[in-house]
Amino acid sequence: MLGALAVVAAASTWGTLGLFAKILYARGVSFESLVAVRASIGWAAVLLFVLVTGGARSLRVSGRDLAFLVPLGLVGIGFFYLLYFYTVRESTVGTAAILLYSSPAFVVVLARLFLKEALNAAKVLALFLTIGGILLVVGAYDPANLEVSPKVLLTGLLSGLTYGLYSIFGRPVAGRLGPSIILSYALFFGASLLVVTALPTLDTLTGLPVGSYALLLMLAVVHTTLAFVLYTFGLGRLGAGRAAIVATVEPVVAGALGAVLLGEDLTVPKVVGAGLVITGAVLAQVRLRKHFS
Repeated sequence: MLGALAVVAAASTWGTLGLFAKILYARGVSFESLVAVRASIGWAAVLLFVLVTGGARSLRVSGRDLAFLVPLGLVGIGFFYLLYFYTVRESTVGTAAILLYSSPAFVVVLARLFLKEALNAAKVLALFLTIGGILLVVGAYDPANLEVSPKVLLTGLLSGLTYGLYSIFGRPVAGRLGPSIILSYALFFGASLLVVTALPTLDTLTGLPVGSYALLLMLAVVHTTLAFVLYTFGLGRLGAGRAAIVATVEPVVAGALGAVLLGEDLTVPKVVGAGLVITGAVLAQVRLRKHFS
């Protein structure tokens, strides 16, 4: 029970990311600067946690592990943050969250191609449900009135892909390194990329109200470090599959907050499409005895 509550708390926290990002965008903060601050402060918080709990020696990793940790950070943190928060800025919070949840479908395909994991009927069905759901969410049934532009659809799907790649790059090192060590390296490499990307727009962080700086700090400490600790706690008690299923509360929270607090439209096709994507995300975690993967 505690494990499930921890995952729900973490996923619900992540579900509010888009809402707070929209508030900061309205105050002039660029999405590049927002993600650079979030990753940098988040990395400092995770690093402090690692040093306090394991000491500096725990940060030592082999060159073989670095070969996975570098792309894990650059792609699974850096490019993912940029793509997702750009999508949030250019579309609705709910749409961005649903496009992000194409991630389990990407993981199914990538795990088959690169990790040689077996497919089962549930995973194949998950792929079709995800594709159909996304088409409904973006309004592809009426091409003349698409919910998002082709560019935003692409960045939203790429956010799902890069988020999925975090899992793919992380699996080879997951058995050798602790989750906090992996995250500390991933955030370091990701933050390095994001800070460079944000350099032309860092002036958008100056002269903000005190509340805006508090929001930025919260996105880094609460939405990155604390949510990670909660999810890891739940993961250890539920297992990866069940934790991922419980975490599908995230797009539900995001969509509800967008509709209630930001006045974002929730049309019937969009709600049905969101349901299909979430169902697909759940099915992607199903393991059958015959094809345990």
